[in-house]
Amino acid sequence: MLNRLQADLKASMLAKDSARTGVLRMALAAYKNEAIAKGLGPQGTLNEADSIAVFKRLVKSREDSVEQYAKAGYADRAASEQAEIALLKPYLPAMLEGAQLEAAIRQAIADTGASSKKDLGLVMKALQVKAGGAYDGKAASQLIGSLLN
Repeated sequence: MLNRLQADLKASMLAKDSARTGVLRMALAAYKNEAIAKGLGPQGTLNEADSIAVFKRLVKSREDSVEQYAKAGYADRAASEQAEIALLKPYLPAMLEGAQLEAAIRQAIADTGASSKKDLGLVMKALQVKAGGAYDGKAASQLIGSLLN
């Protein structure tokens, strides 16, 4: 992930794409900050799960910003945040959605033997092990709640 990020940053700098360069520099800084927090140092390489977590946080914070800007009537700022999301999403794995997410959740429920909403945490842990970070946690939680009546 680090090599890809650095190569993409170099390419965007050579192409003089200032918007993309800014977003990639910010993402690289977040990546390096996470590596430092994990005790790997600024040149350290994160494992795949930690790399994905960094990018999920970056996208999530921008999605929250889009929502807040839209509520406040700042359409131009919301559009800017949307553009940043579009630049960050290719670094995330394909997300489980719809029928695929439901199938993974049903499998996690079957694997854990969950029977009520109090088993939600157990099912979420099983889903995390099975699918990694390739799903929206909020959507998964809601779907698990509806399946465990």
